[in-house]
Amino acid sequence: MKRLHVPTIDSRYWTGITLASIFGTNMGDLYAHESGLGLIGGLPILALLFACAYVAEHFDRFSHDAYYWLCIVIMRTGATNIADYLAGKRGLNIDRLSLSIGLGLALAILAWWSSRKGSKSNTQSLNKSLPETDALYWVTMLTAGVFGTVLGDYSQKILGLGTASIVLTVILVATLLLVYAKPIMRAAYAYWLAIGVARTTGTAIGDWLADSKLLKLGLPLSTVLTGLTFIAVLVAWRNCRPEPRAVQSPQKR
Repeated sequence: MKRLHVPTIDSRYWTGITLASIFGTNMGDLYAHESGLGLIGGLPILALLFACAYVAEHFDRFSHDAYYWLCIVIMRTGATNIADYLAGKRGLNIDRLSLSIGLGLALAILAWWSSRKGSKSNTQSLNKSLPETDALYWVTMLTAGVFGTVLGDYSQKILGLGTASIVLTVILVATLLLVYAKPIMRAAYAYWLAIGVARTTGTAIGDWLADSKLLKLGLPLSTVLTGLTFIAVLVAWRNCRPEPRAVQSPQKR
């Protein structure tokens, strides 16, 4: 993607990633259940939508990050379905703990590859620029989404829906504070670690919102609410940013 279409890494970005993870969790479940296509049958359509967004982005010269977030949501929706197929009873039924470990190793390898690829510009801390959003980036993002879904589901099984959501939220906040306040790893590793934790946290929160007996929202309403919240926060936050002032050249006397 062009640089003018990707967001900067800041508090708005991490809020958006977390909300996209929550919305994508609900959207993935709703899409698989209501489309009639199942967990795998709907993936080609999601791939086509992703490709269309990517092509449209190529011809757009206006500065905004709508294409990036659209691709993130599509990717997260597909990742939810892939994870449920790999670990669910309607699919391959692979043990969630073993699958989480395997996907975690795959994510680490991809993060290492990303680090090697961008070694010339890599620093010890997260800067404001996203990694290059090429094929490697999106494969890594998909892997992080599948990993987060599987580990999030496993956490719910061990801790319970509500407790898992609280514990993982605390871990996400602590992870972001750690990688920003006291960088101890390369930027690529820190970025993908935070993405993986955000995906895991989003899965737990999304499932809790949809299945909570206290809230009684249900999956369709939860999907609508999380989607509207995701869009509203990103739009409002962007609009609240001060416009950069043009630098005026000194007047000639």
